[in-house]
Amino acid sequence: MSAVSSGGSCPILVRGLLTVFALAIAVPAVGCTDLRRDDDLCLAGREPSRTTVLLLDTSDPLTPKHRAELERLVRELTGARGSGRQGFLVAPEEELVVYELPRNVDGIEPVIRVCNPGDPANWDWKGELTRGKALALRRWQNFLDEVEILFHREAGPARPLSPIIETLGVIMPRHVTSRRSSDTGAVPVHLILFSDLLQHSEDLSHYGPFPSASEVGEKLRYLRTDLSGVDVSLYRLERVDSARWQTVDHYYWWTKLVQEFGGKTIFQTSI
Repeated sequence: MSAVSSGGSCPILVRGLLTVFALAIAVPAVGCTDLRRDDDLCLAGREPSRTTVLLLDTSDPLTPKHRAELERLVRELTGARGSGRQGFLVAPEEELVVYELPRNVDGIEPVIRVCNPGDPANWDWKGELTRGKALALRRWQNFLDEVEILFHREAGPARPLSPIIETLGVIMPRHVTSRRSSDTGAVPVHLILFSDLLQHSEDLSHYGPFPSASEVGEKLRYLRTDLSGVDVSLYRLERVDSARWQTVDHYYWWTKLVQEFGGKTIFQTSI
């Protein structure tokens, strides 16, 4: 009887050991895949759940009013206490990419790219900070300082051009066409322009008569940028020496241009 009982229990024991062994292999693999981050604090191998693109015009210093609005915007983006519009918040696992308006659009790259990592204290051992991650974490935690540095650098030569639309034509396809690895839908994108919005290039200038937004879409198609499905926020930084050009018509021209390009203006202000 004992021999029969012993023999009968072996398959159960083996099955139990195999189950435990399989779980021991599977669980760490899932953990490693879910929590591994690159040096921008973004989950490796995954698209961010949402991208916020901030284009800064740093060609002129900020006035006190501009600086106060920039501080408010940063509070909203990073979820700091006292922030207002929740649609601006870059939530955990979402991406924030900052560009400077360039003199020349060739070779433009982000000056800051970082994902909101949530609370790093909750990361497991796979989330230990490397030097790169530590720098990115400090960039996220001190985002306002990182952005303000861009406005306080020594002034370079006067900019002969301000190619805002051309810049959008270079940077936006990088983000609007991105796809989630687990979905066929496009990653939601929020574009924020923080600029005097005075477009000035060889193709189109606001310093004088300029075509309507619809004419830009129809006749200047090489300037057209696909903003389909993109939420857009416009901060027009008013300058005393530019009051002649920063008219009411100029203000709403940008609203119409965003619509012409397929986007949706969710916020607009003149500071």
